[in-house]
Amino acid sequence: MSGRVLDGGVEVVPIPERRPEEMGEETEEKAASAKASGEIKVWRCKVCGYLCARPVPPETCPICKVGRERFEEFEFRKGL
Repeated sequence: MSGRVLDGGVEVVPIPERRPEEMGEETEEKAASAKASGEIKVWRCKVCGYLCARPVPPETCPICKVGRERFEEFEFRKGL
């Protein structure tokens, strides 16, 4: 496939962005209230930085394959 792209035989198209360009105030308020009520926890892998939102961290990191013990709760800080 790479050779055909280099030769011009296959057109390369960009992958559309699925994340919002910026987090609006309303979304920030909803995230903060959900976080305060304990509805959502965000976990960060201390090895690779992978983030996931769920009640408990995953058994193993899907990126670097370390165990659950290498995750920490991620704290959202506005303005950084």
